Amino acid sequence: MIRTLLLALAVCMAAGSQEQKQRFLPPTYNGDIWWCQGYSEPGSGSDLASLQMTAVEDGDSFVCNGSKIWTTHAQQANWIFCLVRTARETRPQQGITFLLIDLTSAGVAIQPIVSLTGEAIQNQVFFSNVRVPKANVVGQIGSGWTVAKHVLEFERGGTAYAPRLQAELEELRALAIPDPLFDAKLAATSIRIDALEIYELRVMSKLGKGEPPGPAASVMKILGTELQQHISELALEAAAHYGRAYQPQAARPGGPVSLPHSNDVAVGPRAAVLAPLRYLNERAGSIYAGSNEIQRNIIAKAALGL
Repeated sequence: MIRTLLLALAVCMAAGSQEQKQRFLPPTYNGDIWWCQGYSEPGSGSDLASLQMTAVEDGDSFVCNGSKIWTTHAQQANWIFCLVRTARETRPQQGITFLLIDLTSAGVAIQPIVSLTGEAIQNQVFFSNVRVPKANVVGQIGSGWTVAKHVLEFERGGTAYAPRLQAELEELRALAIPDPLFDAKLAATSIRIDALEIYELRVMSKLGKGEPPGPAASVMKILGTELQQHISELALEAAAHYGRAYQPQAARPGGPVSLPHSNDVAVGPRAAVLAPLRYLNERAGSIYAGSNEIQRNIIAKAALGL
């Protein structure tokens, strides 16, 4: 949720009007407004431009109908920033508008989605004739794709992966099995994390100067999420027979679980109990914020000129 708040701040500061900055920035900083992200829809995930949620003009408002899915922490949020279709154009990227919607509005319904890890942090959000003031449009009507691309750069590369990966690798060392080949895998993973950290420090230096991350965000997203998945695979290997047990009630891999939470009923060391849950949780890493296949296409076009 913290990352989503940072994205909301980034888009408001970069593309919001002065009135929107005055209205939304202070309460977001203070924690009075909690944001979630409304991009993906059923059938419109990685192919985001195919989104179908409509916003029809009606006087000074839009009337919104449709749904968003995989909306993280929507059940805790009170505002959502959405991509909606305000016109049908030749290119699917056209006719999309970036809209801020109050989740307490009439016609909004939130349905939780329980994941394989037992977590209930993802949701589907339904909009049925929800009225949204035109004053909540960020940028211009129909220019939402440009705004969204700017936000996605910060979602993919606005934070560093390496510190978290180093911490996960240290946890993994506690599970380490007495095997020279496994030790070699740990060493190789540590080297890859160090290389990523050097790259991320260069990107953070650019961000500190007010420069956008550009295609470097895609590089960070690919390397970071694939390393997360690799570490979760090594942890599952080290957990051995403990990794075969499905124990979502014993941990919170990425958020609250739907079953009563109790470490007392866990079978095996905590790190081993977490291993299969983290493995399942990290499968989404190479998909969210634009699949890694799409990131490679971005790098090919924007960085390599292919």
